[in-house]
Amino acid sequence: MVWQALLTDKVAITHEFRFKCSRQNGDNTIDTWVLMSAFPERDEEGNLKSIFGCITDISSQKWAEAFQMQRREEAVELKRQQENFIDITSHEMRNPLSAILQCADEIANTTARYREHPDAQPVQTLLDVCTEAANTINLCASHQHRIVDDILTLSKLDSQLLLVTPVDAHPVNIVENVLKMFEAEVQAHDIELQFSTLSAYTDYGIDWVRLDPSRLRQVLINLMTNAIKFTQNRQERRISITLTASRDLSEVKENSLYFPSRRSDLRNLTSDKDWGDGDEMNLHFSVQDTGPGLREEEKKILFQRFSQASPRTHVQYGGSGLGLFISRMLTELQGGQIGVVSKEGLGSTFSFFIKCRKAAMPAEESSVAANRVARPGRVSTPTTPPPPTRMIRRPSHRPAADASQPPGPTPSKTGHDVLIVEDNIVNQKVLQRQLKNCGNVTHVANHGGEALDALKKCRFWTGKESEGYHLSVILMDLEMPVMDGMTCARRIRELEREGVLIDHIPIIAVTAYARPEQIEDAKAAGIDDVISKPFRIPGLTAKMNELVSKYSKLTVNN
Repeated sequence: MVWQALLTDKVAITHEFRFKCSRQNGDNTIDTWVLMSAFPERDEEGNLKSIFGCITDISSQKWAEAFQMQRREEAVELKRQQENFIDITSHEMRNPLSAILQCADEIANTTARYREHPDAQPVQTLLDVCTEAANTINLCASHQHRIVDDILTLSKLDSQLLLVTPVDAHPVNIVENVLKMFEAEVQAHDIELQFSTLSAYTDYGIDWVRLDPSRLRQVLINLMTNAIKFTQNRQERRISITLTASRDLSEVKENSLYFPSRRSDLRNLTSDKDWGDGDEMNLHFSVQDTGPGLREEEKKILFQRFSQASPRTHVQYGGSGLGLFISRMLTELQGGQIGVVSKEGLGSTFSFFIKCRKAAMPAEESSVAANRVARPGRVSTPTTPPPPTRMIRRPSHRPAADASQPPGPTPSKTGHDVLIVEDNIVNQKVLQRQLKNCGNVTHVANHGGEALDALKKCRFWTGKESEGYHLSVILMDLEMPVMDGMTCARRIRELEREGVLIDHIPIIAVTAYARPEQIEDAKAAGIDDVISKPFRIPGLTAKMNELVSKYSKLTVNN
């Protein structure tokens, strides 16, 4: 076609061609490209006399352009991942702050009321309120602490400032201390916890070893955090931790364990003199949960930076997408490797091993302590194996699912009737308690789907005008499982246009996302106003009063 144009139109042409064959350029395989330029020569009468042309090899130029394009696309993708990471981290940091501020206000207000009227409120009730608020603050602060630790660790990894410092340590003690950190969460979610050592651990006579306990502890904390997060809402809630050892990795059967690609610059770190001259060993740890499990394609992206199993993982379970990536880096930094065994619907087992050397027992340790066998909260000798399970019972309080059922007609009050749509149970309970203290009547739903079900029983629903419960305003979280806040808001506005809901229901988005474009998206979905976390109750009630007053006047005028 190009040649025909040259013959027919008698004009100069320039065209690029790619040959089917490729060639090697060092380690790279590149396509063969040429640039052809052709110029027609005419006689005195304008007829084509001859064609002069040349061909230039532009393969290297094309390879450079393709490489530049690839790097540009990678940079755009990295920027997208970083922005997404910043959004998620901001959400994870802001979300607990509201509960912290509100609990602190509750402690201050409760003690102030007691000072004004010391006989009006029993001391036990006062202590219960303050204790619950303080426990909530501790849980939220611990969550933020883990997020900050992950970010700082990532920064040190990128700067190659993270070092492994071996000291004499007791592996069983390290695991037990990590489990103690999670006692409150395990108890709150009624999770069965099991920690045991396999026979190989005692067969090798392992007691004290040289390793870096802080790096090991951080990997265990990340895996326990994930196990609790994915198990807490399951019907069967069980987490099992096992510890074993080997001299050769072939001694431990991996059972189809998926390992991500390993760094190529690993070295035998235990050969350094700081590690001593004890026998070199591999310590194997595994954390098994009864969570939702993983699909094959999800496992392949788990251990990457800023990655979670699927885009909905953060919405339903939270997290920054850094924990497993950091665990992988820390494990490889200690000469080991981490992997996962999982089937969808059947839970997951995350296993890793690290290098260590056997060490002599410190002089201050007694011979009894030297023979400890793994069991949370108990010391025993190898001849008396510990029971395999430690059960922690749920404290007696009303489950969140009960609270999602709206009551019938509400009693008289001085505030508003508020529907709280929030999947985070801690935030849900704190906000509900604070609004009740301000004279409001509250109903709760755990996600958008439950909120729509709750609306069917309120007085805005056609046919329920006389017998349904009152509703003044909806406080809507945006990121929720099952149905998110914006989808729920769009559906509510559709029901209003269809006449199923007889009037406009004010909706305030309560969210940790604070970018202007995110707020605009929320308002475009039908949300009337947005309050960003962290917030205090006076600021929220002011928005509630403004919206309720505005739409009450519109209803009266119409």
